[in-house]
Amino acid sequence: GLANRLKPDGLPPVEWLTCGSGHLAGMKLGDRPLVEYTRDRLHREVQRRFGSDSLPDSYELTTTYTPGGQLQQQHLTLPQLDREYGYDEGGRLVRISGPQQTREYRYSEAGRLTGVHTTAANLDITLPYATDPAGNRLPDPEFYPQSSSTVWPDNRITEDMQYRYRYDRYGRLTEKTDRIPEGVIRMHDERTHRYDYDNQHRLVRYVRTQYGETQAEGRYIYDPTGRRVGKRVWKREPVHWSETRTELSARPYETWYGWEGDRLTTVQTQQRRVQTVYAPG
Repeated sequence: GLANRLKPDGLPPVEWLTCGSGHLAGMKLGDRPLVEYTRDRLHREVQRRFGSDSLPDSYELTTTYTPGGQLQQQHLTLPQLDREYGYDEGGRLVRISGPQQTREYRYSEAGRLTGVHTTAANLDITLPYATDPAGNRLPDPEFYPQSSSTVWPDNRITEDMQYRYRYDRYGRLTEKTDRIPEGVIRMHDERTHRYDYDNQHRLVRYVRTQYGETQAEGRYIYDPTGRRVGKRVWKREPVHWSETRTELSARPYETWYGWEGDRLTTVQTQQRRVQTVYAPG
């Protein structure tokens, strides 16, 4: 295998090992093993080991495949997380089963999902899915019998179980409001989310209102290549001189992003920094 070594800013050296075909075989952070991979003759992952045997938090994930190359079974050191997968003759996923829960998926002749049946110890429920001719999901008539929608104009969904949506002439989402079912007394507590964009179709401002007041506001910053490099968020908080009054924070909560090409490598706030390391390629 081939070893590669990288030392990110402020972190121990990261070392990864690739096999002759170039596939990832293992990774270490300093002297601590992070993950090791075992592959079959087709270079598919068949075993993944996290940590080492000497560490209390180490565990293994074993994967098997069908003759057609689809995921068949995953076995983890924690048996309650085991999964088995079943498919129909067309290769569509029809079942995911485990020790605690089983889900079955049903499709139309066009291959669109029409329902999910979930069973568990104290659960047996079927959720139907209806779509218009273009494949856009429609409101569930069982939960929303008052809905008469049979098609979404311009392929833009205007309502679902939780929200009502509005769009601008470019098809960008501009407003999302809590949906109040018929028969429920309006308390004017529904939340409305508003989105503003620049002339490059990038989100630059977000506002959430409730009870007629702004509850949160976010502003987003981009570099000349279009990558988001920062955001500032103001949240409604209690004021120190009142037990009931709130107002937007005077100083924003800031988050900054660092990039390597098109890959996000750093997320930093006032409290912490998270760095993501990528294998070559």
